[in-house]
Amino acid sequence: MQKIEINSPKISHVFYQHRLLTVVLQTGERFLYRLLESNTFAKFMDSTDKDKFYKTEIEANKKFKRIQLFM
Repeated sequence: MQKIEINSPKISHVFYQHRLLTVVLQTGERFLYRLLESNTFAKFMDSTDKDKFYKTEIEANKKFKRIQLFM
């Protein structure tokens, strides 16, 4: 599992392993996404505005199954 720190006002860090993307927001909320396309993670990491990419390409994408994790 890879942990990647994100320099973003909304996203604290992400975990990625086998097409599972866990997004940890600055508020402490955690969301798990099952990505259908493996290149989505690479596009996310290469994007200049990760908050915008997350909001438009991952969070709003109905193809990705989203599960909120409560810790």
